[in-house]
Amino acid sequence: SRIAFIAVDDAMLSTDERIAAASLLADAAARLPATWAAALDAPIDIQWRDDLPPHVAGRAQQRRILFDRALLRRWQRRDVADGSTDPDARAVLATVLHELAHLYDRTPAGRRRRDPRLHDLAGCQVRPLRFGLRASANPFSDRTPDPYELESPVEFVAVNLEHYLLDPEYACRRPALHRYFSAHFQVATPTRDCGAPLVYLPAASADAGHASTGLQTLDVARVQSIEYLLAEGNDQAMSRWGHSMLRLVVCAPGRPRGPDCRHDLQHHLVLSFRAFVDDVQISSWRGLTGSYPSRLFLLPLDQVIEEYTRTELRGLQSIPLRLDDEGIARLLERAAQLHWSYDGRYYFVGNNCAVETFKLLHDADPRLADAQLSSITPNGLLRRLQHSGIADTRVLDDGDRARRL
Repeated sequence: SRIAFIAVDDAMLSTDERIAAASLLADAAARLPATWAAALDAPIDIQWRDDLPPHVAGRAQQRRILFDRALLRRWQRRDVADGSTDPDARAVLATVLHELAHLYDRTPAGRRRRDPRLHDLAGCQVRPLRFGLRASANPFSDRTPDPYELESPVEFVAVNLEHYLLDPEYACRRPALHRYFSAHFQVATPTRDCGAPLVYLPAASADAGHASTGLQTLDVARVQSIEYLLAEGNDQAMSRWGHSMLRLVVCAPGRPRGPDCRHDLQHHLVLSFRAFVDDVQISSWRGLTGSYPSRLFLLPLDQVIEEYTRTELRGLQSIPLRLDDEGIARLLERAAQLHWSYDGRYYFVGNNCAVETFKLLHDADPRLADAQLSSITPNGLLRRLQHSGIADTRVLDDGDRARRL
């Protein structure tokens, strides 16, 4: 399907500008997936303007797009021999694709801005205490390629469709979104080997007052299973409801994945959401009012056992989750994104460890999103995991045997 562009102000352009406009629009249209191009079945009026507001390069209005005329001059200066990496050419193409994405999103075939799954992937997270409503602000603000994507779901769709079409590394930079768009457009994409394990900042480096000690890597292929790790409550006001974590059963190097990996305790890791506290002593008031950032830490299991069972005298329960290999990979992929990009606030009631763990599970895999896991307490989340069949609580049937093993 070919898109019909109508240049309504063609007579006001020079010959060179008309040639540049035709070349630019043809290049952009050729990059669109067939379903996208087919949805734009009515002619699109194109106007090249000199009166757009500052910092506005394009504006989509119904079946019309207004472009800054300066884009044509930038397109003319491009390196034709190396257009794939020319930053000027890419920026101009991105502007055209961005506005075409807005038009597509308004068609019946589009409407990605309203898809709950895209909201999950974008970071517009559900809020357990708001009956399924989503947060108004997108907290995935760190290390974004373009802060404009955080303005609204509409802009998130347009910005990411730019990158989906123009960035050859998008499948590795944002694999979940790349899979989502490819499935939507019914585009068969070759499997990419991104060639690197997941990377985390070690917990000692993440704590305030510690110098960086390098990066920690996690090989997804060595993770045998993921378990819900519950630290039981105590009499402290901020600990009485327990603490939600996820335990990663990681196989020792050289050991094939299998049940024996459960014995490699020195290699097991824990994903734990915590308030990032820079006070000498944690403040209950700051915890209630969201003054502490919420961060996802990757910790050694030995450290977690030492902290809870020996220092705080709190029991730990590790409950296996019924996740297949794809589910494990997607959860770990999402956790790495949270570790580097998420800038949320920690609330002892509304956005605590149980809520954060629920949102991680919910956003990582559509099957988990459909399981109705919403809870604001660690024990409540465990009950929902159990009722949905995701948690394999058979290990709790015989406590003596569980402790012995």
